[in-house]
Amino acid sequence: MEANLFNQIWALSFKEKSDSITTQLVHLTEELIQLYEAQGRLQENPLDPSRKRRLSLPSTSLSALLRGKVCLVTGGLGSVGSKLVEHLLNHSPDKIIIVDKLPKEESPYELPKSSKITVIQADILDEQKLREIFKEYLPEFIFHTAAQRDPGYAEKNIVETVKTNILGTLNVLNACEKYPSVRQCVFSSTGKASRYYTSEIYAATKKVCEMLLDSFSREGTKLYSMVRFTHIVDNSLMDQQLREAAQTADRIAIHSPGKFVTAQNVEEAACLMENALIYAEKGKSKFFLVKNLEWPVESLELALYYIKTFKRKIPIVFSGNPKGYGEKFYRGQLDWKNPLELNLLINVYENRWRTLNTEEDIIISSIVPFTIPLLKNLITEIKQTTEEEATKEVLVNGLKTIFEDSLKNVPATQTVEILKWGLDPKTLAMEGLTAADFGEMVPAMISSLAGTPYENSFHIQ
Repeated sequence: MEANLFNQIWALSFKEKSDSITTQLVHLTEELIQLYEAQGRLQENPLDPSRKRRLSLPSTSLSALLRGKVCLVTGGLGSVGSKLVEHLLNHSPDKIIIVDKLPKEESPYELPKSSKITVIQADILDEQKLREIFKEYLPEFIFHTAAQRDPGYAEKNIVETVKTNILGTLNVLNACEKYPSVRQCVFSSTGKASRYYTSEIYAATKKVCEMLLDSFSREGTKLYSMVRFTHIVDNSLMDQQLREAAQTADRIAIHSPGKFVTAQNVEEAACLMENALIYAEKGKSKFFLVKNLEWPVESLELALYYIKTFKRKIPIVFSGNPKGYGEKFYRGQLDWKNPLELNLLINVYENRWRTLNTEEDIIISSIVPFTIPLLKNLITEIKQTTEEEATKEVLVNGLKTIFEDSLKNVPATQTVEILKWGLDPKTLAMEGLTAADFGEMVPAMISSLAGTPYENSFHIQ
């Protein structure tokens, strides 16, 4: 029944718009709502459970660490940054310096009223300005949240995204090393960086940033750690777009059925960054993520919920996956040895050496070791490239080289497990996929098995 409805909507979604087509789509959408209701869904906003969760916070340890100290938050006028500032004030710092390229009055988020907060309008790409700020205010704890965060925008504005996310982060890290006042730096990453390899711009930039943090941990003098966020409901682009469309548009376009996101709230995000201070270790940039993310939310279910809530007679249409959202989910991303503890924000290699915090609600791990000179070569090439497509080529090729090299640092037995799970014939057939749908990742993993007892175990047709 469900598959039949999906097929009919797909067939009508790309036909020329007319009253007849719209009427058919509205009818099919109403049938979908009834079907989802019969399954016990649409009774509440599917994002609501993620809004209510809270993480543990070692407040006593944090206050002892931050009391009387100077904190600096890049992107501090954003959703996560502003909430983090609110949290930091609870630990009695001397000052909180916010660095954001937006003017304060343009921020949609309200900052706490405190004389301890100083807002400076500056771009993290302005290396000289950053150094002046560090020199004047002598910050001790750095929280780097500034970034270009929209995957769709990233594919259309490659140079801007690559420069902001990678070179901007490099500027922050260089400033941390240059000024003796700095003790620690925490970076906000994304669960998309857990992909073994990616050619999508936003995810690729964050993956490179995680490597930068790890390289500075190994070669630098300060403590570095990072957090992986997933879909943050408080500033969710998907939620904003679907809610607005359900209220004002004549139809709601979603990429496709069966597209899921895990979600967390901004309180959890701020708590993760605070925990990353306490559990940081010298010589390795550990990452932190929410352990219990619950069941992922389907974008179609959220759209149907809003249509029902606002009592609109408008249709759902499927638009297909735009750039930045097109990579197929690889089943070998998840560690099926522990099916009750699956988490989309950590891959199998990383999961095998994970630990938990004291309260056991935060996963702590680190990325696969890589060769630092390869990363430095990539950064040099990025700095020298100014054209959109050339920048993309440099980024994805450089990332591929690092990925292939890093496979030397993981057990072949784990790579075999990942390939078996990801290339399971029954699962691929059910989802209509082949190994080719995962791009260059699978061939690279298979090639890494050369010279091992498993070198002839997998063949791509």
